[in-house]
Amino acid sequence: MRRRGLLAVAVALLAVTAGCAAPLAGGEGAGEDAGGEIRFEDATASSGLNYSDAAGTGVGNGNAGVYVADVDGDGWEDVLAVGGERPVLFENREGEFARSDALPELNRPFKSAAFVDYDGDGSEDLLLLPAGGEVVALHNAGGEFERDDVGLGNVTHPLGAAPADYDGDGDRDLLLYQSGDWAVEKPAGYSALNGTLEEDNGNPNILYENTGDGFERVDDAGIEGERWSLAASFVDLTGDGRPDVHVANDYNSDVIYVNQGDGTFEQRLLRGNTARNGMSSEIADVNRDGRPDVLVTNIHLPISRETMSPERYERVEDFLRWVIHSNRTRGNTLLLNEGGGEFSDGADRWNLRSGGWGWAATAADFDNDGDRDVMHTTQNVVAIDREDPHYTYPMLWEREDGNFTSLDASERGLTEGNRRGMATLDYDRDGDRDVIAATYDGSYTVYENAVNASETSALQLRVVDDRGATAYGAEVRVAADDTQVRTQRPRTDYLSQESRVIHVGLGDAEAADVTVTWPDGTERTFEDVSADQRVLLAPDGIERVGNLTQN
Repeated sequence: MRRRGLLAVAVALLAVTAGCAAPLAGGEGAGEDAGGEIRFEDATASSGLNYSDAAGTGVGNGNAGVYVADVDGDGWEDVLAVGGERPVLFENREGEFARSDALPELNRPFKSAAFVDYDGDGSEDLLLLPAGGEVVALHNAGGEFERDDVGLGNVTHPLGAAPADYDGDGDRDLLLYQSGDWAVEKPAGYSALNGTLEEDNGNPNILYENTGDGFERVDDAGIEGERWSLAASFVDLTGDGRPDVHVANDYNSDVIYVNQGDGTFEQRLLRGNTARNGMSSEIADVNRDGRPDVLVTNIHLPISRETMSPERYERVEDFLRWVIHSNRTRGNTLLLNEGGGEFSDGADRWNLRSGGWGWAATAADFDNDGDRDVMHTTQNVVAIDREDPHYTYPMLWEREDGNFTSLDASERGLTEGNRRGMATLDYDRDGDRDVIAATYDGSYTVYENAVNASETSALQLRVVDDRGATAYGAEVRVAADDTQVRTQRPRTDYLSQESRVIHVGLGDAEAADVTVTWPDGTERTFEDVSADQRVLLAPDGIERVGNLTQN
């Protein structure tokens, strides 16, 4: 990965207003960096996670996905891999993965998956989503999964599903987002060089209401349109306590569905610079103004006669040359939340624009310095000489001095690969955030975070309700040398679902005061919570899950 200064990028005028507000003084990204150097080690073999995507099962975008949940409640997060001939659950045995027999026999591939505690009992149930056919619902009974009928019915081309209580009745409803099948047809916007398509030829996103004994499809809530959706977030974007929806669409505009509080949503096409190839929907408050922003990966490749030799340029496939001239390859979008469901693009201001052919993304504190860094997978489409810019590695940015700095991934232990889904978790519970990347038509990769966690501290927490179920929408304020704010979210993204354990780097602090506000308004402060441990925060108290220790 080369520095972005090597690129001469002609940036088109944006219909979405360019966000240029400076970061707030203090807080995340300000002051001296108290963390270690970000670096990773390939721990695939030693971790025990042995899984490969099956050739030919995911034409176009692929099926290579990875999903995280502590399915047996032992405090060690397990991993579901999807994309091969069948999905495989890997049990986490205190930092080492082993293939689990907790799933029923599933001898066929699936498009995607989602862990959803649909009955609210504190155990993560599992939805397996096929490319055409009936959703397979698996109820989690003490760490063992058994088939269940929850009324989701047939789906067409699902990329994932996100839970939220959209109608405020206390249970987990579901948004299922779908794309189209490249093996059958191309997106309607494939040949359109500019603009937003009002009509598309993908498959509909579906809203399901949780009725207490299953799900019922809701057709009159305003979730409509047949787009090629690749990722979605079901979170409160307007600050009114009601979950809204962001959808990243391929070959079309991103969409915001604003929850009206009466069971319906107002659809807003973002248009402008979002009207191209949205892949991810990663939520983080980048500028620390108290509102959640959205990072959407897109496409930017330095394929031109200026950056490549004539021989190499001629070897680039016609499709890729068309991509460059399609006016859609303008790089990532950072949707800065202006309030009220309005957004502006701040990717240039925050140095997150150029990222190759991006897919799943994460905003995670990799160096435990108290702010969140950024990583996203890339598609290994075309190799470019090392002297020239190339984007065949995962993209990695460090948050320092109030902005993001692009790091050379090849110098930080990351490897080249044609990757799609990605999830972060602390699988060995040593106090830092590790990464699992799903490889299209290849073996998945486990990156162990090699930052020296003994020189820094962290606190890991998950907010639950009085039944032990993850309390989506709960706000957490962690006050140590600085105050950090996090929200408990489903963490769904493109072909992935990250750990719901909130990881907060504390620098060299030894303890923090933690204040939680639950969705119903209940607030409680836990004082002087020791660092280097994982805890559950419930309305009636705090429970230690375990220590975070160096192996």
